[in-house]
Amino acid sequence: DKLTGVGTAGSIVVTGEGNSTTTNLQQSLVKVWAKFNGSSFGELDSFNVSSFTDSGTGNYTVNINNDFSNANHASVEASGAYHTVNDAANAVGTLNIACYNSSHSNADESRVAVHSCGDLA
Repeated sequence: DKLTGVGTAGSIVVTGEGNSTTTNLQQSLVKVWAKFNGSSFGELDSFNVSSFTDSGTGNYTVNINNDFSNANHASVEASGAYHTVNDAANAVGTLNIACYNSSHSNADESRVAVHSCGDLA
């Protein structure tokens, strides 16, 4: 089955609670998500990901299958590390992740997860 907007095929608006606000369904969906092992480096599961790159200790790149329309997509990362950040060097087709330990040094993590929202190209 396929959902298609009536006015615009690629745009479906959902009425929110209280019937006073609306949300665009396509814009609110997670477009990319991934979970991987950064220690032994291997994919655990993903969606819209073509590959993973081990870019050095605690640094990883998630390569996106269907690119975003710009590099300003919003990403959230999590790991067992003291601190996980999405690197400022994101592009339309990549998510860059850095993991740090409590000493603020790069550290490989056995479980890293990321998801990102934004408009696809």
